[in-house]
Amino acid sequence: MKLYEWMVKPTPQTEWVEKRGILLWLAFYVGGLGGGVYLVSLYFNSLLGILISWLIVVVLKGGFHILYLGHPLRFWRMFLRPQSSWISRGLIFVVAFIGLVFVQLLLAYFKPGTGLETVMMVLAVIMAVGMSIYTGFVMNYVNGIQLWISSVLPFLFLLCGVLGGFGIMLGVAHVTGGINIVAVETGSMILMIVMAGLIVIYLTSSRYIGPAGKESVNALVKGTIAPVFWMGVVLCGVIIPFIVSLSSLLGGELPLSIQILAILCEITGGLTLRYSILKGGYYSPLIPVST
Repeated sequence: MKLYEWMVKPTPQTEWVEKRGILLWLAFYVGGLGGGVYLVSLYFNSLLGILISWLIVVVLKGGFHILYLGHPLRFWRMFLRPQSSWISRGLIFVVAFIGLVFVQLLLAYFKPGTGLETVMMVLAVIMAVGMSIYTGFVMNYVNGIQLWISSVLPFLFLLCGVLGGFGIMLGVAHVTGGINIVAVETGSMILMIVMAGLIVIYLTSSRYIGPAGKESVNALVKGTIAPVFWMGVVLCGVIIPFIVSLSSLLGGELPLSIQILAILCEITGGLTLRYSILKGGYYSPLIPVST
């Protein structure tokens, strides 16, 4: 692309998904995954799942964010604008989630069933949902990228995290026992159908926002990002886990290796969905040219 063409042509963004931006992409995904694992673990009353969700947020999300920051010791300044910044709100969600779930785990181990534990769970649920959706709102505020300003995006990220949570819960069920695997498989199948429909709605609506939105959708479905989208999001993220879940429900429990494959595919699908949306973001030209 010539130096001036960014003024008159849709231009792909690179800051959030290339070089150091890869860390941001990973942090965005694991935050939603941690929130989703927590919500699913709470539904199935799995203390191990709750611990896993806490570790995902503390180790992975916290680690990727710290590595991404150019000046880690100044990160506290990002907490100071919750009234106007979704980045500030997101960090508050993350830190509050870490603290609340830590207290909940202690109470569940030493004093289970108390009212205080219930309060911690309710507050942690709010923080988990906020942590899962805030990155969608952060991207909504980038008005120059039409693919990111869809109101569907936060809900798509929340659903993606919960779907990953069902995948992790399937693994936990095999480790601990006592979890209804049929319920986990059924929940995964339902969410995969909803996910597929939501992706179609998201891409269709984004296509008609403007020229840059159309350019982004074209790049996703038939352009440079299409192999990642179709192989990663559609095949690995939806089709393979759906077939595995359906086969398990109809024909009985499948070999553990097949179920591990389904879990890895669900995680791959979530990662590639975030990557595709970040990579497919095109800036609108400053001086639109009619053709």
